[in-house]
Amino acid sequence: MTSTRADRDQQSLRRRLQVLRLPVVPLRRVGYLTPSQTDPEWQRTPQAVGVGPDQEVLAVWNHRDQPQRRLVTTHDGSRQPVASVILDGCLQPHFVQPLPDGRILLVRARNGQGANAEIWSSDGQHHHGDLGDAIEDVLTTPTGEIWVSYFDEAMSGSGPQTHGLARFANDLQPAWLYPRESASVSDIFDCYALNVANETAWTCAYTHFHLVSACGDRAIDHGEAPYRSAHRLLVGDRTGALISGPGPEYDLVSGFQINPEGLVATDSPRRLVLPDGMELRDARSTCRGPDLHVFIRTAWYRTDLDLLRVTG
Repeated sequence: MTSTRADRDQQSLRRRLQVLRLPVVPLRRVGYLTPSQTDPEWQRTPQAVGVGPDQEVLAVWNHRDQPQRRLVTTHDGSRQPVASVILDGCLQPHFVQPLPDGRILLVRARNGQGANAEIWSSDGQHHHGDLGDAIEDVLTTPTGEIWVSYFDEAMSGSGPQTHGLARFANDLQPAWLYPRESASVSDIFDCYALNVANETAWTCAYTHFHLVSACGDRAIDHGEAPYRSAHRLLVGDRTGALISGPGPEYDLVSGFQINPEGLVATDSPRRLVLPDGMELRDARSTCRGPDLHVFIRTAWYRTDLDLLRVTG
């Protein structure tokens, strides 16, 4: 019997009501992102936000009148940015990441207009390159390597994007590509979740949803995840959490342990909420090792694996 839209809506409603009964874990408010408390030239909602390897936050702000003029600010939770630089003539990014020596990486998700990545130095010099189309996420490492994950539309193209996951050098050239049709690791058709800690990337990708780590020229499959379709992934020392599932499970948190024989679910599922208990909606987030950073407009929140293990 074919289900109707009304049937699916009712099923989703029933599942949401189940999720709402779960214990909650509140995020911790870190502070607010702002271009400047006095400069009116910049729009007040960031174009892009990124978290670097040392947990610092970068935000990109569009100029109100000049379409290719942007401000990039660095934040540590204090009331004012700890650093800022104006970039003239840069692309409009979906992703921003820090690189060694004060350089800044800007990346656009699609490459239909040509090169979609730029690296800027503090003196305004830059070079550009192509990181592939249909980019899901971009995270850099302490040494300046660039990990890029891709969503499913990348599979219809060519080049690095068809591997689902790639690592680029700071000249924006591919340094390593995820192996396709390998007997040792599961295929990537859509890299739902990406986490980069130090030099290691962790993924949990559609369709098999195996936890895979990649470092250097080696990828390791740790086994099937106990929860499928999560869009966020935290990883610590032999433990982790899968966050944000489909539809009514968008705020679900599922912990796991990494054992030699595979992954095992731990604790009970919980819901992630704002510090005041309100629903977590319209958020962008970044995972760095055991740390989760969540941004809602200009508000910055955090949590980590230790806090997520506390049940309410």
